[in-house]
Amino acid sequence: MALTQERILSTALSLLSEYGLGDLSMRRVASELGVAPGALYYHVKNKQELLTLLAERMLASPERIEEPSGPLDPAETVEAVVALARTAREAIVPYPDGADVVGVAMAAHPESIRSFVEVRRCLKAAGLDERHADWGARTVLYSVLGFVSAEHNRARLTSPGPRGGGAEGDGASVAGFEAEACEFGVRAAVDGLLRSTKLSPPGSGSEPHYND
Repeated sequence: MALTQERILSTALSLLSEYGLGDLSMRRVASELGVAPGALYYHVKNKQELLTLLAERMLASPERIEEPSGPLDPAETVEAVVALARTAREAIVPYPDGADVVGVAMAAHPESIRSFVEVRRCLKAAGLDERHADWGARTVLYSVLGFVSAEHNRARLTSPGPRGGGAEGDGASVAGFEAEACEFGVRAAVDGLLRSTKLSPPGSGSEPHYND
């Protein structure tokens, strides 16, 4: 079978899912594919590009995301951004160290991260200028990555394996707790951003506004 970028990325994602980032190297990917390491570089320039492509793959949505047709009011903005953050979290969680992979891509090529682009678009549709929309989108994405990292660390601590702490708890309860915490954090961040730019949802007052 011919070596293609698609095969390289599929193999790398499988390794990431099973072993985490520590065991993901160009040499390991080449070994899994049964080719010399140098053969990979025709399709992927280096490990940084590999991680960026993996992040793109993880966060690629099969559904076309419609650009806002007009201005978004503050409440619509909060809900739209929370929905995008939820989708991003669910896409990254299955991969150990997936947050680190996306973090590398965000640092190197943020425009390659669809979730970042879509959150920024929502914030601009709410009336934020380019700079504040960019900063706000980074805040949201880095918040999601932080919560995903915490979820992975908590899962490792509760794992009964030799590297786990054996603490009580199960995967479903951990995931549920972290999902709720992530959405709470994103709501607070977006609400605070809108309040700081005088675009807060009605009734915000001095406290963040959260929908039930």
